Amino acid sequence: MPRPEPDPADPFGTADLRRATLAGWQGSPTRLAEDAAAEAELIEIGYRDRLFTELAANAADAAAAAGIVGRVSVRTDGTRVHVANTGAPLTADGVRSLTALRVSPKHRADGADGRATVGRFGMGFRATSLAECVVIASTTGTIEFDAARTAETVAALVPGADLDRLPTQRLAWPVASAPAAGFDTEVTLHLGEAQSAADLVASAAAQAADLLLELESIDRIDIDGHRYERRADGDDVVIDLDGVEHRRWLTARAAGARWLVPVSGGRLRPLSADVLRSPTATDIELTLPARVITDLPVTPDRRELHPDAEVAAAAEGYPELVAAAPDDQKHLLIPPPALAAGRVDAALRQAIRDRLAHARWVPSATGEALAPDRTWVLPGLTAELASLLGEVVEPLAHPDVSDRVTASLLVGLGARQLGLAEVADLLAGVDVDDPKWWARLYAALSASVADARDAEELATLPVPRADGRMHVGCRGLFLIDGLDAVDDPPVLSWVPTVALEAYDPLLERLGLTRITAAQALEHPGLPAELDGADDHDDLADTVLRLLAMPDAGRAPAELGALELRGADGEYWPADELLLPGGPLAGVLVPDSPFGTVDEALVDHYGAEALRRLGVGWGFSVIVDPAPVAPDHDLPDEEQWWDTHDVPPEELAAVRDLDLVDPDRWPEALALLAADEQTAPLLAGGYTRWWLRRYAEIGGTPLRHLRGVDDPTLKGLFDPVAVPEAAAGLLAGAAPDDADDAQAWLDALADPARTVAPGVA
Repeated sequence: MPRPEPDPADPFGTADLRRATLAGWQGSPTRLAEDAAAEAELIEIGYRDRLFTELAANAADAAAAAGIVGRVSVRTDGTRVHVANTGAPLTADGVRSLTALRVSPKHRADGADGRATVGRFGMGFRATSLAECVVIASTTGTIEFDAARTAETVAALVPGADLDRLPTQRLAWPVASAPAAGFDTEVTLHLGEAQSAADLVASAAAQAADLLLELESIDRIDIDGHRYERRADGDDVVIDLDGVEHRRWLTARAAGARWLVPVSGGRLRPLSADVLRSPTATDIELTLPARVITDLPVTPDRRELHPDAEVAAAAEGYPELVAAAPDDQKHLLIPPPALAAGRVDAALRQAIRDRLAHARWVPSATGEALAPDRTWVLPGLTAELASLLGEVVEPLAHPDVSDRVTASLLVGLGARQLGLAEVADLLAGVDVDDPKWWARLYAALSASVADARDAEELATLPVPRADGRMHVGCRGLFLIDGLDAVDDPPVLSWVPTVALEAYDPLLERLGLTRITAAQALEHPGLPAELDGADDHDDLADTVLRLLAMPDAGRAPAELGALELRGADGEYWPADELLLPGGPLAGVLVPDSPFGTVDEALVDHYGAEALRRLGVGWGFSVIVDPAPVAPDHDLPDEEQWWDTHDVPPEELAAVRDLDLVDPDRWPEALALLAADEQTAPLLAGGYTRWWLRRYAEIGGTPLRHLRGVDDPTLKGLFDPVAVPEAAAGLLAGAAPDDADDAQAWLDALADPARTVAPGVA
């Protein structure tokens, strides 16, 4: 049968719909009561407090159906509230759905662009049944639901009906009305009280910002002169209020879910409590840092998820949200293991953690994104340390995600936490030859070494040595003070020293020993090196460059065996050479066993370094801090040693005294007295002992001569002029020993001497 032409006065056929509904109520007395109860349940329970949410959702569906991004307007008019929207206008199918229960013409992808619709159950509009009269004006026609007209009609046609409990939105009537200019549909709610209208508008204003996030098919809501508008700003979604930023959210999208976290002042403001939205708010509590808007199936009242809903699917997109967050704030979005608010919260939290563990969102020290379960994290990593370790230790997390809190969260997602000991082990295989690189590394590591325990963890840290090798740890490694100030500093072969360019104070905290040049020359490894060397050229170069340092002091006596080139081109032990033009050569016997050092060595290393090694300028000194036997090759040393009941505590003596020309002792004494190293030795010890006995002036031992200004022994001993420092070498207040006493007695008995009675 052909369809009858629609009545222009009733374009949606509401008369037929009313007749059918009334016939059902007349034929079944309980049907009316069932419809009334169902409507009351929806308004009192299922859709309580959701009036504006449902109207906005219908507006979003209308915009999607029209293939546009729509807008909504809310305004009050005394006791009436007007909610207008752009989008697809009212249709006959829509009217049939509005006058029925649980019937919807919408499907999940009815939008013109394939977007899922919000309404699916045909019940959301029932939220408006709290109004006495609801008018739906559209560009295609207008209908109204009127409680008073419904009661009048039912009273006339359904005898015995309970007029106090009637469904108010089963009977629709056509009315002559049009939507506000610029809109396609307008719903007018007659609420009966101005306060109720004001409360509804206030509720709409409170929900507007959230609804613009949830309903992407609308981007503007005007409420009584105020404009809420959504716009995109990079990865952020911004809600403006009257043209001024009102709320900002960082967002990420995936199939079936959108994730958002509030942003304020450039910082993320993670949530502590929210509800699941699909797409509008449900009653399901969540404790996640971000808001989720999903398209999971919900129950007809939109308060719970459908039992078949796959909760884990909503976790899609969360790693992208974390990836989009600033690196130093990513930890704010990592949900830690915690007590969940319910089954859905627990399942979603676990699904998020599972996805975060395997997704590539962790920034690395070298720039690429890593998955936590493929990441190494060093708590407290600094930018400088990361720039160095990132070159050799992979895959290392970026410093921005290596603070203690974030590192702990990453470890909870499967990351490997590195300690300082592991860093030291990893660096053992690093092939970096540049000592300066290692110095920067140590400086960067120093911030991580807070105490002895941290230092112990770095016990195996590689350290470049001056000889080009790598040393395991700092123990047994040395740094020579002042060597860094030397041009082309020498490399010691007998002492493992740190490469100077690799030095950082951290190394001393880790066990590096700082020594002086003198201590380096006293190291027990040097004599062994001297004995084992085939030739002494390289060793002599190193030793002399050390001795040229200001605080080097004199070399140990055994280094006098170090061979140097003499003026004759032959190699001599250093302590058998004299400096050219030195005063010592002028007081020695002509056939002394000394050679003269090559002048080129003097020019290269300086006379002071050669003198410290033992090359003669003046007399040389032997020092033994703990002598145990007369084995120092000193003339008559055993005889002097026998004068001691116990070995002397220390030996410091002038050597080669037996090589002085007997006729040159006055000059020799002057030389000894003028030298700051030998002058103190004239006052005691071996040197004084030997000189008093064996040094002679005019054939007379010094101990049998007196000073020219000393009257106490006048006549007994001949006077002689000697330097003041050598005065103690002459005759004193009493003889030294029996031989000396005999000499005194012989002098007293000498008839050629005139000894004053007082002296005698």
